[in-house]
Amino acid sequence: MKNRRPPSALFTVCAALVFAWAALLSAPALADQTRSAVPGGEVRLEGLLKTGQPVKAIFDLKGYALPAGAYAAINVEFPVRPEGTRPEVRPGYPETVMTFAEPGAYRVLILLNQISKGSCGGVTAKPLMESTLDLSVAP
Repeated sequence: MKNRRPPSALFTVCAALVFAWAALLSAPALADQTRSAVPGGEVRLEGLLKTGQPVKAIFDLKGYALPAGAYAAINVEFPVRPEGTRPEVRPGYPETVMTFAEPGAYRVLILLNQISKGSCGGVTAKPLMESTLDLSVAP
């Protein structure tokens, strides 16, 4: 029986992704800060910041198009929010829709990633944008 070695290249790639995400998420969050791997990329909000009203987060990657076979994955987190019902989120690209059920102060962390399948199984994730927004939602 052959001795099997763990696929070191795959392990190295996975470890690099874990460390990259840890570094990205451990950076201090500043109000209304956007970091983008695409030069000039930004996210903007459209709609009233009022309970029960949908608010669109629109991603503008300044002409960058996802490669064939890749798709966008959006994660929206609320590290700071009022007690009560969690906001409803309908993730999508180029628009993500959020509806807030409770008035108050929110910190919203939006992550946009490009996901593609590798040739030998698994997936690769390329962070395209991270945005931290401080919002005040009216009743």
